[in-house]
Parts: sequence; C-alpha cells; structure tokens
Amino acid sequence: MRASRMMSLLLHLQVRGEVQGSELARLLEVSERTVQRDARALADAGIPVRATRGPAGGYRLGGGYRTRLTGIGLDEAGALAFLGLGAPAEQLGLGDLVDGLQTKIWAALTTEARESAQRSTERFHLDPVRWFGRAEPVPCLGPLAVAVWGDHRVRLEYVKNGRPSRRTVDPLGLVLASGEWYLVALRQGQRRTYRVSRVRSVTTLEEPSRRPADFDLAEVWRASRRELEEEDTAVEVTVRVHASHLPGLRRVLPAAGQERVPEVISGQEVELTVPFEGESWAAFALLGLCGGVEVLAPDWMRRRIGEQVLTAAANYGSGPVDG
Repeated sequence: MRASRMMSLLLHLQVRGEVQGSELARLLEVSERTVQRDARALADAGIPVRATRGPAGGYRLGGGYRTRLTGIGLDEAGALAFLGLGAPAEQLGLGDLVDGLQTKIWAALTTEARESAQRSTERFHLDPVRWFGRAEPVPCLGPLAVAVWGDHRVRLEYVKNGRPSRRTVDPLGLVLASGEWYLVALRQGQRRTYRVSRVRSVTTLEEPSRRPADFDLAEVWRASRRELEEEDTAVEVTVRVHASHLPGLRRVLPAAGQERVPEVISGQEVELTVPFEGESWAAFALLGLCGGVEVLAPDWMRRRIGEQVLTAAANYGSGPVDG
C-alpha cells in the first residue's frame, strides 16, 4: 500500500512540477505528515525529491529526474476507453482508476508531448450528455457492467410499456448514446437492445454468456442504429411551416425525415410532407411548435390538432385566475 502511494506521489511530481504538500495530501488521501514521511523516504532511496519551505512551498523533483515506472495494471487497462469521459467512468465505478491511469500516462510523456496534450485538453472537451435534460437513473448499470466484463449470463427484470417482465440474456456490451446507457445482448440467440434505465433488477447467473467470436460492439451498435432510423414511419403529415420554425420541426423528426426540412427557404413559409414515428408523437410534437406550423393533411390529423387546440384554448378562456 505504501509503495503504491509513494509511486503515485512521484508521478504527481513528475507531471505537475512543484506541488504543495496540502495538494499532495488531498490527491493521495493522506495527511500532510504522511506526505512528508513518504517524500523523505524517496529522498533516502536516492530519488531527488526536493522540499521548499514557506507558505507557497511544496515538493518537486530536482535535476530533471524522470521515472519510467509507469506500468499500467490490468484493471487500469480496462478503463482506457474512458479517458476524458469522467462522468461515464464514475457511473461505471471506474472514476479512481481513470484518474490514476491518466496520471501514469501523463508521467510517461516527454515535456514537449505533455505540453501538447495540455493544449488539447484546454481546447477540446467531450460531453456525451444531451442538452437541457438529465439522464434517467441507472441503478443497475454497475451490476450489468460487472456481468459484461465477466461474460456472465444474467436475468433481468425489465419494464416496457409500463409492464415488468423477466428476461434471461447474454450481455455483450454497454453503449452510452446521447446521455443514455443501452445494453446490447443476445436473447434466445437473437440480438436485442435494452435501455438500462428500464432495468429494475439484475441477477447474475452461474453459466457464462455466449459471446460470438467475431462480435464487434461498435459495428453492431451502428447497425442497430441504422435499422432503427430506417424503420417505416407510422404516419406522414403535410404541414405549412414558417421559416423560423424549421429548426424546431427538424428536431422532432426521425433521422429519415430530417433531410426533408430545408435549412433556409426563399419565402416566409414552405409546405412539407414529413414522417413521424407515431400518431400520438406527431400530435404532441406539432402542438409544441404552436402557431409556426399548420397541419394541412391528412384530414384526421388536422382535426385532431384542431380539437386539442380548442381544448387548450378553453382552459385559458375564462379570464385570469385569482391568486
């Protein structure tokens, strides 16, 4: 334990230059007195750890010393995919591993390479969470990640359309897309995708999961996404749209329909026929666009929208509410 902590102290000094004792204590989760003892032990072992006194004092490595003892363990190697993705790593319980791994990688870089990497982190940031929303809670993500990593079959309690059911599946991988986690699995030999937020419980079974030898998670996810996006839509609606509402209309359409909405138009309004994934969603989305969109066809959709507009107007037609 102490050897690992001293190694971490050395790597922090190599990456950060001079570091205050209080900061090292925070990073290593020990007392400043322990930092002093570890620094003295490193110096006694011949490593040029230098201490500077005073309010701004701290520790640094002298004489351009660099260590190459930055070996990455098996557990840290498993966390490599999450470098730069702090929030997903925390959700999977890999936060501390990723922090330690990043320190080791930075310590292994030359000064010039480290400066280049620092420039990148100052100019590029990855944020996989969707705008203006919070991801649904995923209390079962941890057990699923363990099952995926260990290749164990699991029994899920899964809720779909408000109804719970039990399913035994072979978990193949976890995917984070637009802030939501999905489980890719085999059920009775058929590929299935499950939204992790709908999993209510996970029971890990004794038997191993059946994982195809040529399975490629990234390619399977791309195929699943294409299949979903290319599915036949339930309804097509012809609308008259004001130019200012074109971006809003594009956002509520499935991928297959977004290309039908022009970026700009020559006049104030344009007529378009666009697809929706279902009748209820079409009505909800079009009502949300308010007066910027008028439904022209089919007639039943125009009537449905009109009835809902009248109902909404009646709710506000009795004057201000006393308060």
